[in-house]
Amino acid sequence: MATKDCVSAAVILSALVVLAAGLCHHDEFQCDDDRRCMPKRWLCDGSPDCDDATDEKIENCLAASEDQPRECQSHEFACNNTQCIPNNWKCDGHDDCKDGSDELDHLCLVCVEGEFRCVSDGQCVSGEYVCNNMEDCTDGSDEAECVAVTSPPRPSSDEFLCDNGRSIPQRWRCDGSNDCMDDSDEKDCKASHSVTPPPLCLEGEVQCGLTCILETWVCDGKADCEGGTDERNCPAKCPEGEFKCANAGCVPAARRCDGAAHCMDGSDEEGCVTAPTTAPPRSNDTCDPASQFSCAGGRCIPKHRVCDGINDCRNGEDEAVQMCGVDECQEKNGGCEHLCVNTHERYHCECRQGYRLTRKFNCEDIDECVEAPGSCSQKCTNTIGGFHCSCLPGYRRDPGNYTRCKADSGDPYLIFSHSYDIRSLRLKDRELTTLVKDTRRATAFDFQYSTNQIIWCDNKDQKIKRAHMTNPELPEVLVEKDNMTVDGLAVDWIHQNIYYTDISALEVRMISWDGRWTRTIVTDKLDLPRAIAVSPIDGHIYWTDWGSEPKIERAGLDGGDRTPIVTAPHVHWPNGITVDYANKKLYWCDGYKNEIKMSNMDGSGIETVLYSSEVLRQPFSITVFEDRMYWVDWSQIALFSADKFNGDNIEHVSAGHLLEAPRVVHVYHEYRQPSEANVCASQACSHFCVRSTQAQPMCLCPDGFWLSTTDGATCLNVPEPITSPEGKDGAVVVDTVPETLIPSAVFKPASSGSTQEQTIIEVSSPQAGMVLGVVLGSLVVLGLAIGMFVGYLKMRRGVIIHTRFPNPVYHKTTGLKEDDSGYSIEQDGIMFVEQDYDYSDTQNKVLIDHDDSVLLTPKK
Repeated sequence: MATKDCVSAAVILSALVVLAAGLCHHDEFQCDDDRRCMPKRWLCDGSPDCDDATDEKIENCLAASEDQPRECQSHEFACNNTQCIPNNWKCDGHDDCKDGSDELDHLCLVCVEGEFRCVSDGQCVSGEYVCNNMEDCTDGSDEAECVAVTSPPRPSSDEFLCDNGRSIPQRWRCDGSNDCMDDSDEKDCKASHSVTPPPLCLEGEVQCGLTCILETWVCDGKADCEGGTDERNCPAKCPEGEFKCANAGCVPAARRCDGAAHCMDGSDEEGCVTAPTTAPPRSNDTCDPASQFSCAGGRCIPKHRVCDGINDCRNGEDEAVQMCGVDECQEKNGGCEHLCVNTHERYHCECRQGYRLTRKFNCEDIDECVEAPGSCSQKCTNTIGGFHCSCLPGYRRDPGNYTRCKADSGDPYLIFSHSYDIRSLRLKDRELTTLVKDTRRATAFDFQYSTNQIIWCDNKDQKIKRAHMTNPELPEVLVEKDNMTVDGLAVDWIHQNIYYTDISALEVRMISWDGRWTRTIVTDKLDLPRAIAVSPIDGHIYWTDWGSEPKIERAGLDGGDRTPIVTAPHVHWPNGITVDYANKKLYWCDGYKNEIKMSNMDGSGIETVLYSSEVLRQPFSITVFEDRMYWVDWSQIALFSADKFNGDNIEHVSAGHLLEAPRVVHVYHEYRQPSEANVCASQACSHFCVRSTQAQPMCLCPDGFWLSTTDGATCLNVPEPITSPEGKDGAVVVDTVPETLIPSAVFKPASSGSTQEQTIIEVSSPQAGMVLGVVLGSLVVLGLAIGMFVGYLKMRRGVIIHTRFPNPVYHKTTGLKEDDSGYSIEQDGIMFVEQDYDYSDTQNKVLIDHDDSVLLTPKK
């Protein structure tokens, strides 16, 4: 923000200097109209910065091009009009060259080997989707010329062939779950072989298709299940103050005839009295003086028809000379600073775009960057009468809309899960492929971009698995646990940890990257935890809870500093949640309120981005990328997208006919996991290391382990010492010690913030209590003797003894020292000092802004 304010102040100061001296700096351009100076790098960037658009006139752009010819780089595509765009913008469905040369058919309608090109739209789908009894092309051409199979192929010994042609693992046969999607795997099952699946819903819930809702939502007048099954067979009468819908539902009486249908059948808007569209003639004293003119005889006409040269009143009084012949704007512009507008009665002042009227005559600049969030995609610089947009490193401004930013490297993919597989959809050409086969109820997954791995939970097998996307047939099992129901999963890509919510155990857990260790970080006051998102950059996790007290909570990566940040009435059924790392915003979808909302990272500044009862019936998962948000709706077989700032331009982005509604969606791209310094790189923790909210490395131990006090980094598999409450001096007193070998120690940080050296006590005999008592007694006597001796020396010599306790981890006793990487080494540990980066570039830009095209290289 400081950088933006400085740039804004510089631009405004430059304009004032120009007005006084009429000169611009050598790296600036002067506007024709008001003689203001603008940075030359804004010249011909597609966004008018001068009030008269002088900076975008073709003659100025051609002159600039001749002065600064530019060749396209290896990672760029050369348009026919000499523009350069990133290679990944080619064939993405948008005319980025502005001459169509990046979207020509001979470049774009090409499928690679092993793919099938759909007939109607040229979409490429994997060859394995052809003739698989599922229409993956929008026109069904992948199933159009298939040879009828009289006898289905014989499945392998570990597979079962469904009646619809699908193959499923043999172990799913007769397990009580409809895996074939046609119930053929559950037919002819013997009672001894049939397995009763665990209940899908918890106590206090009812099943609603493939999900659950609270019992209190049944017959509440709002359809929460697909088809409104939760509102059928409801009581005939509604409580006082409610209206009974024709389909037996109830809605608040205040919503009757309010112009919006709240009953499923719309009966609350039937039989409403509509106000007449044309008003009867009004008398002279009933015309609206703000918008109407009163003719003799009682007729009212709009004010804009007065003094327009046409007699609208019967006697022509709306065109009278004494009223229309005076133009106050002719004299000194009516005193207006910008524009003077003459009216039939008097006149008024108006301001040019980018200004607001003050004190009736004056105009002041509007700071769009502050007052209109979303004016720019990422970086916003206020100017006099306008604003200028630029992008973060790794992005470029969209040639079609210079307020928006697009990634300049890598193809973004949508990864989404079905009940039976996980697929990827390349956004630029809708290429569809399968990543993981034979999943069941994979309602939670995430990825690690740097290693090209995907992590998912198969709730049917009750396992969390991981696989390389290039070889998903050989997954690793990270967690296998009975009665585990994972609704949310998120990867900390910086510190290499995985977080998930278990709705059966009502816990939030973290597991190590290799799956060897598990730590329960949140256990109490959880009602129905669902989605989870992680922001390792600032050291927080976020999760939704849709229980009786719905909320969104935030905690540190260790589970500490936990706090609810969004509560009712802003949430009712919060499902998916995601982090917009570029703009530092939270997004979530609410299935009951039919809304997508966003807020700051601390839950403040809540805004409704989109409300829709059509495309947000049962939203379950959400993600964001560039200027779009993507979500899945369990009640519809589609993936949706819309503008992430205002919810405009809603699109169906799913390719072809999906067999069922997607479950979870993520955008797979390197910028969805931005690089950041790993504070744990300097700390050798034995099991877990996370970033604290104060940017410090923090060692954690798995369940059943305790952190050693010798180095503060090693976890020991020993029982925890039994302790009594703290004494007056802050020490912890050991009450009892088990009569076994306990290689542990009591650890308590000093109140001053320094860390005192610890004494390690090891007890290994049955007479542990006696030995411990003798040792402690001896230490007390020795301490008293030393204290008396030191006191004697003080009285005799008058010397004050200064003592400094060394840090047992970093062995530092000096003050602050900062290296050039932004890390500070103190007596208490290592602290990261955030650096103020300047993304500005002094080089001039023509057509494509180099300042906005710096490549973001992931740190190794």
